[in-house]
Amino acid sequence: MEKVLCVAKAFNDLFRAENGTDMDQMRMHKMMYLAQRESLMYNKKPLFASEFQGWKYGPVLVEVRNEYMTGNMFRSVSEPLSSAAEELVKSVYQRYKKFSSWKLSSLSHGELSWKCSRDGLDPEENGTVALKLADMRVDAARELLRRKKEGTTH
Repeated sequence: MEKVLCVAKAFNDLFRAENGTDMDQMRMHKMMYLAQRESLMYNKKPLFASEFQGWKYGPVLVEVRNEYMTGNMFRSVSEPLSSAAEELVKSVYQRYKKFSSWKLSSLSHGELSWKCSRDGLDPEENGTVALKLADMRVDAARELLRRKKEGTTH
């Protein structure tokens, strides 16, 4: 299993190479969610152990959020990803890089795992309820079926 900050750094490095700046935090959390879902889809196991919380704009990894708040984002992260994880991150990045941060947020709001974590919360309230891995597996299965229907499984 990969370290969550190593995965986030890999996404940031891809974005920085293309755009010359760091990835914004909203996009990062959604890319991380999508990478976790993709790993559940194809590998049947999580990419990393950290849990997402159901915040108002979608799934959030508190550890990654804290890294953004340091002002020295990913400077202490040096461990490389496994080649399989690196390929998964690149694949997710290529599939979703064309979407704005707000569009990615909107996509995450359609996910069962996020909806369940928001149960009983006001729409403007940030939640602290973790997204359940079982619900994320349902999201992964739904996405895989959607791609199969479209003929775009990878």
